[in-house]
Amino acid sequence: MAEIADFGRKVKKIMKQRGITQAWLSQKTGVTEATLSRYVNGSRKPQADIAAAIAEALDVSLDYLTGITGCPAPIKTLSTEETIMLSAFSRASARDRKIIFGVLEDHMTSEEAESYKSLVKNNG
Repeated sequence: MAEIADFGRKVKKIMKQRGITQAWLSQKTGVTEATLSRYVNGSRKPQADIAAAIAEALDVSLDYLTGITGCPAPIKTLSTEETIMLSAFSRASARDRKIIFGVLEDHMTSEEAESYKSLVKNNG
């Protein structure tokens, strides 16, 4: 599980990347700017419902903010195309999976790329 400061660093990073202010996030989540500031600077840990509201407002997964995954994208319902791709990918050989990831590498966020590198490292 991520440290309290990690949650704040990730929130701050996403806010900076997207040009989001604490005032905007405060309005979207119903959390005061002072309290958000404490979350961002790591001096206070939000309760689960507040953390979920922050994740929703920032359009990232709560798992990302809490350190469970390195992928910031929230889990959404998959399209038919995505379902087919995942199904076919699950049957692909290890060699073919490496090729597919090689093609997708240029389209990964830095967090996704780091997660993939970690996955490869841990799985040989």
